[in-house]
Amino acid sequence: MSRTFVGMPPFPSAAREALGDTQLRHNLAHATGVIRDKRARLVEEQGDLWEPLRLAGAAVKQRALDDLATHLEQLEASLTAAGATVHWARDAEEACRVVASVARSHGVDEVVKVKSMATAEIELNEHLERDGIAAWETDLAELIVQLGEDLPSHILVPAIHRNRAEIREIFLRRMAAVGRPAPADLTDEPEVLAAAAREHLREKFLRAKVGVSGANFAVAETGTLVVVESEGNGRMCLTLPEVLVSVVGIEKVVPTFAELDPLLRLLPRSSTGERMNPYTSMWTGPSAPDGTADGPQEVHVVLLDNGRTRALADDTGRQA
Repeated sequence: MSRTFVGMPPFPSAAREALGDTQLRHNLAHATGVIRDKRARLVEEQGDLWEPLRLAGAAVKQRALDDLATHLEQLEASLTAAGATVHWARDAEEACRVVASVARSHGVDEVVKVKSMATAEIELNEHLERDGIAAWETDLAELIVQLGEDLPSHILVPAIHRNRAEIREIFLRRMAAVGRPAPADLTDEPEVLAAAAREHLREKFLRAKVGVSGANFAVAETGTLVVVESEGNGRMCLTLPEVLVSVVGIEKVVPTFAELDPLLRLLPRSSTGERMNPYTSMWTGPSAPDGTADGPQEVHVVLLDNGRTRALADDTGRQA
């Protein structure tokens, strides 16, 4: 059977099978309904302010894309001035090669990862595995998907197709093989499952020398990268390892720090239905080399094209 780049069978075949799974349909209907209802309430809460805010965010992105080359050159200069090493990657192969090279240069056989759609796009985990490097997902939903040897089903909540009984079974069956085992008396209460994941991941955070992230935004003016997330695992990946490698799509550039304002107000409302996301992490190059500041001592940023230039040259692609 032919397979797509994300490792799934052709859509008609996959759709027929999924539609016949009543548990899957129930899981998805419940989870997506909750998220949509939360978003609708927060949009309504903004009243007449919502559309001007949305247009302000669109204008920031449009300004960035209208002169993308200039902003990317400024981003590179700002990152370099802050002490980061910048790599340009034309495609997935080049980007994966950079990350693997950095990991090998530090003699590691594992990395911890912040949830990143860019690294999923380039199939970084699979590439690193072929090089003998384990890439551990630390987002709770991504961890569930990885332990279950599954595929993500949603851009925001990758394990939306799993219910808590299924997650308990996955933790009991798989955690011990890759690290700290799940407690023998594990229940399917959400708080208990989250605590088991936290204990499992903590040992990985504490021993990891290399972290890998994406970025929601990259500020050309300052060389600041931004990651927003809900659990705190991102903050652990971004601050505990000695080395941080961030794979960033070139469309993530924002011209100035001030222009983050509408974007950071729009993103949590339109994605997870929150007024503000629990964790917004920003970093500008490595931390102080004399050890006076927390954070990685070495920072690499991989600026990824992988078809984006072609998409931006097309009017419809640019909107996407």
